[in-house]
Order: sequence, then structure tokens, then C-alpha cells
Amino acid sequence: MMKKNSLKLTLALLFTAALATACGGSSSSGGNTDGGTVGGTDGGGTDGGTTGGQDSGDLSALSHTGKPLPQNAVNPADTALYSDVGRAKAAALPDNLAVVYEVVENHGGDAFPTGNPSCQSLAAEYASCSVTNLHIKDANGELNDGNWKLYFHSIRRILRVDSEEFSVSLVNGDLNYLEPTDAFTGFDGNVKTIGLVTEFNHLIESDFMPRYWLVRDNGNVTLIGNTDEDTDESAYSVAITGDNAKSYNGEPTPVASASSRFEANGDAQAIADTLSAEEIQARIIPRPASMTVGSGTLNIGNGFSFNGTDLPAESVAALQARQAQFMGTAAGVPLSATINPSLTVGSYTLDVTSGGISLEGADETALFHAAQSLLALVQPGVGTLPLVSVQDAPRFDFRGMHVDVARNFHSVESMQKLMDQMAAYKLNKLHIHLTDDEGWRLQIPSLPELTDVGARRSFALDSDGNVSEAASLMPQLGSGPFSSNQGSGFYTSAQFVSLLRYAAARKIDVIPEFDMPAHARAAVVAMRVRAANLGDADDINVRVDDPEDTSRYLTIQHYDDGILNPCIPGTYNFIETVIGDVSAMYQQAGLELEIFHMGGDEARNVFTGGGFQDINAGDKVSFRGNINRSEWDYPWENSPACAALIDSNPGIASREVLQPYFVKEVAQRVADAGIPALYAYQDIYDDLDADDLATQRAGVGYWEMLATSTGYNNINGFSNRGYETVVSVPDFLYFDFPQEANPEERGYYWATRFTDLRKVFTFAPENLPQNAETSINREGRSWSATGDVANQGFLGMQGQLWSETIRTAEQFEYMLFPRVIALAERAWSRADWELDYVPGQTFSGDTNLVDEASLTSDYAGFAAALAVKELRKLDAAGIRYRIPVPGASTAGGTLVMNSELPGLPLEYSTDGQNFSTYSAGSPPNAAVVAIRARSANGQRSGRIETLAQ
Repeated sequence: MMKKNSLKLTLALLFTAALATACGGSSSSGGNTDGGTVGGTDGGGTDGGTTGGQDSGDLSALSHTGKPLPQNAVNPADTALYSDVGRAKAAALPDNLAVVYEVVENHGGDAFPTGNPSCQSLAAEYASCSVTNLHIKDANGELNDGNWKLYFHSIRRILRVDSEEFSVSLVNGDLNYLEPTDAFTGFDGNVKTIGLVTEFNHLIESDFMPRYWLVRDNGNVTLIGNTDEDTDESAYSVAITGDNAKSYNGEPTPVASASSRFEANGDAQAIADTLSAEEIQARIIPRPASMTVGSGTLNIGNGFSFNGTDLPAESVAALQARQAQFMGTAAGVPLSATINPSLTVGSYTLDVTSGGISLEGADETALFHAAQSLLALVQPGVGTLPLVSVQDAPRFDFRGMHVDVARNFHSVESMQKLMDQMAAYKLNKLHIHLTDDEGWRLQIPSLPELTDVGARRSFALDSDGNVSEAASLMPQLGSGPFSSNQGSGFYTSAQFVSLLRYAAARKIDVIPEFDMPAHARAAVVAMRVRAANLGDADDINVRVDDPEDTSRYLTIQHYDDGILNPCIPGTYNFIETVIGDVSAMYQQAGLELEIFHMGGDEARNVFTGGGFQDINAGDKVSFRGNINRSEWDYPWENSPACAALIDSNPGIASREVLQPYFVKEVAQRVADAGIPALYAYQDIYDDLDADDLATQRAGVGYWEMLATSTGYNNINGFSNRGYETVVSVPDFLYFDFPQEANPEERGYYWATRFTDLRKVFTFAPENLPQNAETSINREGRSWSATGDVANQGFLGMQGQLWSETIRTAEQFEYMLFPRVIALAERAWSRADWELDYVPGQTFSGDTNLVDEASLTSDYAGFAAALAVKELRKLDAAGIRYRIPVPGASTAGGTLVMNSELPGLPLEYSTDGQNFSTYSAGSPPNAAVVAIRARSANGQRSGRIETLAQ
């Protein structure tokens, strides 16, 4: 038996200048055209090192000791929940050191065989858990001395460790480490397996976070090579297959397959096949309010130009940049574009005749939209336009797209490419989620620590061997020990100003969001560093958390220290400074900051929610995890600062009032800065009315799941209480969710197993109960919805892209496109098949109130135009959109294929290697083993689907 030596750190990699420059009032971090970066970009520098002592104050709040997790001291190989598959994969890898992660049992409340402890007894939220194996390979016995820790990310809370040789400790969030116990016997060239019981399921392979790293007792860091992979989870995990692709036994949602896609695509494909080329080209996306198509065409072979029109120069430049990607920009065809103030606000007209093109708009923005509708008529490679007359105006004033750049950073270039396409399809609000627990992404010149520390994730230890955040945030979400990936980065103030101007030229308003009081850990850590830099680490005039608060809580992302404190002056000093610096950026861009978004979601302790129950309660149910409730508190429950505020303020009766108090305090500061509107998510407002806030207007981003007993009705209360209400429901409008129920897709799935293009297109944003007739719920079942009361209408709708699993520019585009175009269709145009909202009317899978034939026909025309015209424009713009996997049938021995996007090139293979173009009139003679689709321009191929034989 080998005994692990005591930890003896050598300060091999001292951090030097990160804190020394932080309190000077200016940022030491430069930026480039892709966004700012901080610290080292590879394995050197301060990344992965050890931090020395500091003279700037007590940094104990920035060090984190691991908390040992429950351990079941068994040999996993002797248990029923053990797999040789991942073990064999690890052994076969060429690396001497390697790690493979494998899901063994994935069925929630059904995870354990009879006689084992239940998920409920292990304190799993909603009594749901899974069992995984972690396989570690050490071919050369490098780890036999036991003087090491293996750090890794797990987005699932680890409930129990099944091993006698290894223990696991939680640092914070998703960061854990594994280390040998006294029972460790060494590797001797073998693979060791550790069993982990984890909360909930792993149904999508992007759940498996990359980047495992070893830390030796001397502080040296070794990144495990096979896990250093942002795009291919198969490099370090076992594929999720068979029953493990189901969240529970009997789940009705089918895992997407060639046959299920073939059935789902069939009705739209049949209609698309009947459309003429002329009909497809004449389909403008988003669909205009009124359009007449005449006979004949206009030759545009020599181009047309927006120069010399009433459009401003910067908008002309934006239009021509897009136009040049797929056609000429010379003034070959007469074109007039004028502002006509007599038109209805927001409306425009477009006329294409045999003599030329005429555009009119009520204002510059409407005229810009008219120009984009003209470009929508262009089909790349076709030198003519149909003759049309269009009268159009937007359905909603607010047509938005939200992007999370905090969890993983997205570059200036990625945001510009997105804005180009938002403008093309008439989306007009870009909501940027700039801050969260895992990152602060905008330089605030007055508070340099926010980006010097909060914009960077990397690994460091203090002199006691604890994880230190004195120079950066700890690694999260697969970022690993180094800052050379999209876990780190920020926009300099100059870059943000350029983004604002770029957006304005495209008639897009940028809404900055600074999430608070929860999802604020990056700010909490950065301001702890700032307080220390200024000489008093506990200064509540600088810090945004109460250093004496002993409240025990765990946030939804498993942090125990990520919530701002609403009872200390430092919080409001911080907010005022952020508002001031951000307002100055808008002024520098020549714009007004119209909306300040404070986020506000999920300021709670998960253990006080509906997924848990006190183990001593007399009315326990089977679907909640058992905990000792006395071990947990509400946020701020044990904050002396909050206790003092409550005692001294007659308007604050209890801790429960602190949240609305905080909202009103933020609103007052927003109003004082001259900003007209405060926006937030619905769960922060409690019972507040819009009139209770100091700002001229207040808005709500409504993200409650629709397919629940209340989600489709609770929104009415916000509309009726005066809030500008934006529909952003996750089960239809979250684009970080998989595009089909298949483990090989990407994204989270807590609200729905999938959101495909057709589901977004079919969404009825003004009659939310209607969606119960046209969709299934998270469990794959029909649901019912009855509207309760009338509402005052909604301001608009917004797609949401959260970035926990989106780590590259290619993944960013894959998840957004083409779904964002279906979002634009619904935000701009109300379809004929959408019914008016009527309180008391019920919809379900059993009703037949929606005109299904009209819906299918509408979608078929949209999908065909997307495939034939719009995707070619995306190709020309360099957008790497998702290419849908085809549907296929081999009934009767003949291959028949179809697509979610009729008109995309389809291919088949008879050997699994070489692919041939599919033609419905010439089916293959040999047996087909695999299928795939190609991009509209034929240059890229989509995911290969192997056919069942």
C-alpha cells in the first residue's frame, strides 16, 4: 500500500503584476479586434501556477478549500454500475496519461437497481440522478507516488464517489478535484475507474466538459492531452447510446433517427416539391404584411445601388457590404429610396417594376427595412427579380436576440456577423449578457479589476495549496487551467463603442445586461480583489458582498458565494460606477442608453426550492431529494449588514422584502442617470408594478417555461401591471438547446428536449395557450393550456443564446442559424394560422383549432426559400449554420430521402466512406449504410447518420 505524501508547495510560478496594476484606475489589459484578453495565453505566465503572499490586504476570501464529497469505499468493478467500455477506450488511447468519462446509467429516478440507495436518499434535486464512470489511464506509472490531484469540471453536482482508492472534493461551481486516498495501490500501467453518482442526467454529449489537469505537489500543472478538445467530446468520453439516451424508463420523446425525421419532414417536403422556382424566389423572409406578385421579371444582372438615396451613409455601407457578398452593387438598374413621412410609423413600400425599383419608408429605419426586403428577393445566381408590390410594417416593436458572452466569450467579429444577419432579417434589439458568475466581459475603466480579474479564468494555488482567485476567476465550464480559450476575454470600452456604432448603422439597439444580484460572482470576486488592492479587504464601501455574511446557500450553478448583497454601500457604489461608465460609452458612440438590463434571475438557494424536502418532514413525497433543511439558509439570511438595514428601515419588514427593495434602488440609480427604462427577468420583480419603479418605463424578459401549469398565464400579470413584456420562453426560444433529441447535438435541455427550426416557426407569441396544440412538453407528452385573463399585449419577442456549452465561433453560428431566421419571421410577421388570444379558450394535443394545413403550407414555403435562397446568402457571408441531418426510408428496399429544408443537397453512402448525390428519380442500387446533407453551396457537409441495417 502506498501512502500519499503531505502537500509541499514550491512557489514555482509566482504571479507578479496582476494585482500591482489593478488599483491604479486604468486597465493594464489591452485588446485586439477580437476582444480583449488578459494574462497568459498558454501554459506559461501566471496560468496554472502558484500565487505568493500579497501586501495589499487579507486575501483569504479569494482562496478556496475543497469540500470532500460523500464517499462509498468500494471497488467500482465489484458493483453493478461499472462499465468496461470506457475502460477499454482509455486503455486504447495512444496517450500515456488519459481520461475517459462514461455514462453508465442515465435514468433519473430509475437510476439505481433495486436494493441500492436511491437518488432521493442521496439528496438529488427532484430525486433524479445518474451514474458515471471516470476512467484514468497511466501507462507508465507516473502517478504511482500519489502526490497529485486531478482537477476537472462537472456541470452535474456529484452526490457520491464510489471508490476506495480515490476521493473527490468540490472547490466551487463545477470545479472538482480527485486525489488518491491512503488505500491507493498505484496504477502499474493499468486503468483505474471511479464511480460517480451525479445529479440529473447526461443526455447530450456536450454535457461532458473538456480539460482535465494534474497538479503535482510541487505546483506543476499537466493538462491531460486527450481532454484538451473544444469540439469533439468523443476524444475524452464514451458516446451516449441505447437506453441511456432516454431520461427515464418509458420516456416518449424519440431519439431522432433517419426514420423519425423522414416522417416529420414528409408533409412540408410534399408541399415544397409542388412550389415553382418563381414562387420560392418571391417569398420574402420575414413575410411582408401584404405582397402582390406580377408577371414578368426585372433584369438585375448589372446590379443596383443604394447610393444617392435617403438612407444615411453608414446604412448604405452596411447594405452594400451584404449585397456585394452575392450580387453586384453597380447602379445598373434605376433605384429610388425615399423617406415618406405620411406613411404609417414603421411602415414601408417596395415596388419592383419592369422599369426599376422604388422604395419608400416612413423614416430611415423603415427605409432600411425596405432595402433588406429588396435584397430578400435576390436569389444568388439568378439575374432577375420578380415584379412585386409590397406594403409592410413590423408586428412587434421589440424583435430581439440575446447573447450570453459571459459563460464563454464571443468575439467582436462573431457579434458583427450576427448583427449583419439580424439586420438582414429585421431583428432590431441585441441584448448582450455581459456578466455572470463565470466572467465580466466589458471594460469598466473606473473599476479595472472587473476585467483584470473577472474577465479571465485560469488556475492558481495559494501558498497553502488552495485554489486562489487573487489574479483571475477559477476555471469553469471546461476552460481548464489556462486562459487560452473562450473562457477568457472581454470587450475594451473602445471595442464596445465600435459595436454600438456598428449596430446603429444596421438599425439595431444594443441592450447591455449586468446580471444582479445573483449570477454576479465575477463581480463579487473582482471587487474583493479591489478592496484588498485599496488596503482594506473587508471594506463594505468597495466590496459587493458582506464579509460577515455566514448564509449557507448554493446557487443554480453550484456556487456558494455568487450573490451581491443589497444591504451594503459598496453594492450601490459599484452599480452607480458601472452605469456611469457604460452611459459614457453610449455617449461616445453618439447614442443614448435607452435600456439598462439588470438581469435578476435565480437569486435563490436551490436547497430551499421545490426539488428538495426536509428529511424529517412528515409529508415527504417520492419526487424530491431528502436534505437536512436546517443546514441551509436563504440568501442574506445571516448577513449582519442586512439585519441592520431591516432594523433601521421601517419600509423593510423582513428578509423577503430585500429583493424588491434592491430592484427599486437600482431603478432609482438608472433613473438618476437619465436612462428611461429598467429591464429585468420576471423572477426579480415579485409583486412590484412598473409604476413602483423610478424609471419612466420598466420591462420584463419573460423566461418561464410555457408547458407547465402556469407558464402560459403568469406572463399576463406582467403585461397588466405595466411592464413592457418581451416573450423569451425557454421551451421555444432558447437557442442553446439541442436542435433535435439526439446525444450528438449540443446544448442544455432542462426546458425541452429539442427546439428545431419548425418549432420556432410554429411558435405563437401572442396566444401562448395555442402552442399546446402544436407542441409536446419536456417529457414528450401532450399538454393543455387555458388562458386565464386578458392582457395588455406584449412588446415583442426575443431568442436567447446562453453559452455554457458554446466554446467556439463555429458552435456559436451552428446554434444560432438558421433558427434565428425563424425567430425573425415570427417577430416581424403574424401568420394567418395564428389565432387571437381568448381568455378561457383551451388548447391541447386533442384540439383542432389551429389550421394545420395553412401552417404546414406556410412552413413549406418558408423552408424552401430558406434552403434555396437564404442559406446561400449565409454561405456567402461565411456563416457556418447547422446543416440538418436528412430523413430517410428504406421501405420496400428503396432509399427515399427528405430534409427539414427541402432543396438542400442530400447524399448517401454504400460503404460509409464515399458519398454520392441523392436524386429522387435515381435511387441507389446497392444497400445504403449512411446519409448526410450538404450546405446550400455544397462546400460543407453535415453530420453523418448511420442507417440501421
